[in-house]
Amino acid sequence: MGESGTGSPRRRPSEKISLFGIVSFRPRVAVVLILLTVTVAAVAMRIARDSGLRRVDLLTRDALRIFAAARKEPVPAPPMAPDVVEERVREWTGIGLMLPRDDEAFSFLGVSRESVGRRPAAAVRIAYGEDFYVLVLVRQETLRARGGPSASLFSESGFISGEKDGKSFVFWETDGGSFILVSDADLTRAFELVRRHLT
Repeated sequence: MGESGTGSPRRRPSEKISLFGIVSFRPRVAVVLILLTVTVAAVAMRIARDSGLRRVDLLTRDALRIFAAARKEPVPAPPMAPDVVEERVREWTGIGLMLPRDDEAFSFLGVSRESVGRRPAAAVRIAYGEDFYVLVLVRQETLRARGGPSASLFSESGFISGEKDGKSFVFWETDGGSFILVSDADLTRAFELVRRHLT
């Protein structure tokens, strides 16, 4: 005689009820879904990183253009006071910049209102020793993706540095701003200036 139809059918050993009791759990399907999720996340992170690098590349191009124009400007006498430079940067971009005041090798040669793409920016011309630098500042959200106000291009603890067209540059983000320092000084000196005095 066959078994009664009123009892529960026996489950195969490879199947278990999920936590929600709705669908069966199959180990092979679960592994495939996990691998698919990890792959999609990795691709999304790579796309976001590449998008960030493209945006930094565009910012670098504008910063190099601003640097070339600033190189042709006459050196003012006397240099500007740091608090005047900071106030103008705050007025134009909303960024709270803190410039060094305790190192006599610094000289602030001027600040100008600029644009990065169609975005408002500020450029601070700096002499440090015999080297000339231009610090370009843009409010961070103007460079962010459309993902929302909390999305940042890169970790705030990181830097991107390199050389382009014979100029060195250092990019970083902090305190709601995106910063890029451009110079024809050696990249090591530019990076050390950022690390010791501007962050």
